Amino acid sequence: MAVMLCLNAAVLWSGREDIAAGRNDFPIFYSNAQMVREGQSSGLYDFDAENTFTHRVTNVARPPNNHLPYELLFFVPFTYLQFRAACVVWTILGLTMLAGVAFTMCGFRVGRCSFVLTFLTILAFYPEWYCLLQGQDSILLLCLFTLSFWLWRRGKDDWAGFVLALGLFRPQLVLPFVFIAFLAGQRKLVRGFIAGAALVLALSTWVVGLHGMADYARVLLAQGSQQSARALEKRWAVNPGLMPTWRGFLSVCLRKWVPSGLRTFFLLVGTFLGLAWAAKHMRRAKGKAAAAFDLAFAIALATTLLVSFHSFLNDFSLMILPFLICGPMLATSTLVPRKTGYLLVTLGFLFFSTPLYLALGAIGYMGWLFLFESLAVWLVSRWANDWRMETSNAITLAPECSVTT
Repeated sequence: MAVMLCLNAAVLWSGREDIAAGRNDFPIFYSNAQMVREGQSSGLYDFDAENTFTHRVTNVARPPNNHLPYELLFFVPFTYLQFRAACVVWTILGLTMLAGVAFTMCGFRVGRCSFVLTFLTILAFYPEWYCLLQGQDSILLLCLFTLSFWLWRRGKDDWAGFVLALGLFRPQLVLPFVFIAFLAGQRKLVRGFIAGAALVLALSTWVVGLHGMADYARVLLAQGSQQSARALEKRWAVNPGLMPTWRGFLSVCLRKWVPSGLRTFFLLVGTFLGLAWAAKHMRRAKGKAAAAFDLAFAIALATTLLVSFHSFLNDFSLMILPFLICGPMLATSTLVPRKTGYLLVTLGFLFFSTPLYLALGAIGYMGWLFLFESLAVWLVSRWANDWRMETSNAITLAPECSVTT
């Protein structure tokens, strides 16, 4: 973990000039927030108007903004700083948010554990540093998922759903997770999510107006189709093979001559089967022990990341949350067969191997990570089934033991 931390920090340091020159994704948030601050928010989804502001800080044209405009209210304070200073503050804030995640999660870990060990685990995970390198907002979403987990575990389902709705700036990650909860019968969470979504939409409408929201809907629908995704790929160098998801795996496995309709069929079938499978595990954990719920939450979040349509390595930073949930439970569980345990630990080390990410990213084959992810999630689901059976047996035997006594 310490070696990977040093390597990750070195990668970030080597990219400092590119970050300062705006050759990452932070200029999108910074320039769009400037548009809001200067009263030009009606042009947020006009690509030419958007890049007019972007070219104030970088000479690199940016792809279309596909985030709900309410998120820009968070970035407006950064526009009062010079761009380079804003980059530094955003990076420091990202590390601070990761420290907050570590502080929250170290309380859930079983056995001997400390904030330092939890924080080291997070910092050893390369996707977190890739998110910082790209100036992306995925760490903010990680904080929201962590807070939602913290609230949900304490029986505050409505508030957990409300907090999740605040992450709708990345609907491709939030909506599938809420859909899993809906299929699993988590009505209170869905109710809280609807309330939060209403607030998010109201804030977004206040920022850009009804006309701007209509423009946003057209952009989102266009990018959600396979044909438009290919056009986006050609114009803005979007490579699905760099996505560690089901879509990325199909991109690196299927030949170019495979018909688009067949690709879409595979994509949709795999997506809905994955969501239904995760919902089944969450439904079975309902009313069980806290450990069963923790595993169900981890499986649901990991599955959401696996089947997301538009997610890159920076979004994969959310996978640290299932690791922080399952890792300590695996270390103390007596229900994991030795071979399964060894395999899970081996897969865990692969996920924390920075050179693996660098190599797959260099050749554009990040989609192969889907195989490791799927195997790890499937093994955890088998372990979760054993855990639930053990809990059910203990509950069944308890009355008999009481009578015998």
